[in-house]
Amino acid sequence: MKVLYIATECKPFSKAGGIGDVTGELPPALKSLGVDVEILTPCYGTNKRPKEFAFIEEIEGIVTTELQGVPVTFIKSSEYFEGKYAQIYINSPDIPFLDDAVRFSFFAKACLKYIEEKRPDIVHINDWGLGYIFGMMHMAGMNTGKVLTIHNVVYQGNLPIECIAGTEMESLYTDPVVGPLFDDPRVEWQNVNPLRLGLELCDRAHAVSPNYAKEITQPEDQGRFFEGGKGLEAFAHRLHQEERLAGILNGCQYSMSATEDNFLKMLHAKQEMKKSLSREFPQDGFLLGFVGRAVEQKIRLLTETLDGKSVLEHILDMEGINVAVLATGTPEYEAFLKSFAGRSNYFAKIEFDSRKANEISLGSDLFLMPSLFEPCGITQMISMSNATPPLVRWTGGLQDTVKPHTASDGSGFGFDGNSQREVLENLLKTIQEAKTLYEQNKTAFMELQHNAFQARFLWEDSAKKYIEELYEPLMP
Repeated sequence: MKVLYIATECKPFSKAGGIGDVTGELPPALKSLGVDVEILTPCYGTNKRPKEFAFIEEIEGIVTTELQGVPVTFIKSSEYFEGKYAQIYINSPDIPFLDDAVRFSFFAKACLKYIEEKRPDIVHINDWGLGYIFGMMHMAGMNTGKVLTIHNVVYQGNLPIECIAGTEMESLYTDPVVGPLFDDPRVEWQNVNPLRLGLELCDRAHAVSPNYAKEITQPEDQGRFFEGGKGLEAFAHRLHQEERLAGILNGCQYSMSATEDNFLKMLHAKQEMKKSLSREFPQDGFLLGFVGRAVEQKIRLLTETLDGKSVLEHILDMEGINVAVLATGTPEYEAFLKSFAGRSNYFAKIEFDSRKANEISLGSDLFLMPSLFEPCGITQMISMSNATPPLVRWTGGLQDTVKPHTASDGSGFGFDGNSQREVLENLLKTIQEAKTLYEQNKTAFMELQHNAFQARFLWEDSAKKYIEELYEPLMP
């Protein structure tokens, strides 16, 4: 079984989000199970430079290296992946997605030549930026198995049709077969949609958790803060009905095994780290930690107003609560988090700091993750490995990874609701419930910590499901 795994980012060479983590961790797990897998990704100017370079005239150049025994090929371009385009993703404020659409459609064409040469059994792509590849493969008459992973259906690469003239996208749109599949389903937008194209032409689609795979088959409902399939639910639903949509949870890499001795060591480390973090506050208290991007997905529910105050302000008004935040993101949400800087029970660092992220995850009593939606999530897995029970919205992969504290195997706390107000009220009630359990039943809270620490989401288990549910059904 020969798999060509194509992604716009790959840890440790390039990483902006979950795609980078998965690309750096899944293929080695697949290789360990006998899959002949190779990674194909852009060579950005900010890449940690791999060791070898070989020239290919048609696409300017490639760089090759290995990642835990997995061959990695980087496609170079001074025009699209260096200089002002050296970053993984480009913010195009006037026409969102425009720069990245041009760059990644070029990358797709470069990949096409590589696919022709390598002749893999399966081409596996990730998210909207590579949907063009399946369109180009269809136009070239390639019958290779095609797998699409959806990491976040919110990002679809929508682009006004008038913007694609003179780009690699134009030939896709003017093709009599591929063109109609490239149209955004919201006709009034007059857009192309590469994620739809990928969904239409894939043999198998995959979302990064079982629950998220269900959610993207449903329409959004803002009356209860439910994002759903964001306009592509009909295509996801069809794939589900045809048994071609899978939900497989991402794995996580762990620094220590889940032994009882290690759990006791972790509790001691937590105690010491909480002492260190508590120096930021004049009084001891139940410490809530937040580590994440300051964007709508992660922060919006904290900004929502309930009875004249934001949800975060309600949390800070709770007696005996301290809140530590580490985040960076959009100016709007950064400004919101900075606005509480004067509160004595609030600490916020608005920048990227991996050391501080681990300190907050480890030293907090409760890890706050009230996501608007969450395809899989990694920070809740990390907090659990630090014996820090997470408090999550029951959505996407959070529902698949965190067990409610009322269950015998409970590992955290969760909330949801049937209306916007109910969602927000239940978030606040659940924080209070967690604080009460922590203060009044130390034994029960420690059992939650133990269960959280014991939980393991291994890439080996995920890789087995990739093979069984995505790859083997496509083999001749």
